[in-house]
Amino acid sequence: MKIFKCDLHIHSTLSPCASLEMSPKNIVINAQKAGLDIIAITDHNMVENGFYAHELAKETGTAVLFGMELQTREEIHLLIIFDNYETASSFHRRIYDLLPEVENDPSYFGDQVVVDCDDNIVRFEKKLLLNSAQISLNDAVFLAKQMGALVISSHIDSPNFSIISQLGYVPEGLPLDALEVRKRENIPHLLPFIMNKGIPFVTFSDAHYIDDIGKRITALPLNEPNVEEIAKALKAMEKTVPSNDG
Repeated sequence: MKIFKCDLHIHSTLSPCASLEMSPKNIVINAQKAGLDIIAITDHNMVENGFYAHELAKETGTAVLFGMELQTREEIHLLIIFDNYETASSFHRRIYDLLPEVENDPSYFGDQVVVDCDDNIVRFEKKLLLNSAQISLNDAVFLAKQMGALVISSHIDSPNFSIISQLGYVPEGLPLDALEVRKRENIPHLLPFIMNKGIPFVTFSDAHYIDDIGKRITALPLNEPNVEEIAKALKAMEKTVPSNDG
């Protein structure tokens, strides 16, 4: 079993808040430079640029999974990650229809650009992707799990768009695979707000700029770089999750 260095939270040019340098090509090149074994492009409510990154990475040692950072009705961010583009795209179409019909203002929010393997612009996404999809946290998690995704609650130590900032706690019955933190030193302070202490913690870069790719990673022992193996590795980490008892 090999140790895989994972950064499963990277934004591309399709996220209006990300640098226009974050093309699929530049992301793959810099993921290799950072020594990453598995990455996922997780744009806001959108999966499309992951397709091109996956094509580019086929001849490299970096595996690309297909993801998005979904924003639920409660303004909670979730990393939803799939093995194949077809399933990710199917999930995306359901979420896209639940986004408000609000047009992006590039001068205020930034461009939302689909870019191919050669850095050519394929199209500009017109619907603003920074809004909440009209789906509840509970429904989003169970739908994603039903479709075979890995589901990770994003940056739970953030003052905005995190499950703790929005709900005040992590519900016990929610089948999350992991909780992402920006700083591991924050974990002891978060424990009182987590009802199920068995959920493992991970950390990823949440990169919006090239130099941030791979700045935070989680290393996992895997047989293969796929969602099933990652889920197994995270399940095994449950035994090491700290408790706030005593």
